Amino acid sequence: MREPKRPGKTVKMIIPCVMSLKPGKKDIIEYCTVDKRGYPVFRRVNFAGLQATVIVGHRDLDNLSFNSEDKVFICQFGPQGHLSSVGKDLEGQELTVIVHIPEEN
Repeated sequence: MREPKRPGKTVKMIIPCVMSLKPGKKDIIEYCTVDKRGYPVFRRVNFAGLQATVIVGHRDLDNLSFNSEDKVFICQFGPQGHLSSVGKDLEGQELTVIVHIPEEN
């Protein structure tokens, strides 16, 4: 396997116990799938530079808890509004994407 030329912008979370996520007031929850190259099929130009928490599987707002069996990632939106890759092994899987919108002071 070839080494990437630059570091990835996706970080897989290590979850040692049951955790719950409470999105911020401005955070947005969306759903998408993973394409054959391992990228979430989700593009929003106005999200460029923002971070998102990505959970494999469909999760509703009232069920954002996960455990060590779940796959959860912190991803980055690139300059064109594309999310960073979650891996080719997740092709076709549904994702829950929580876009973190900064709170204004």
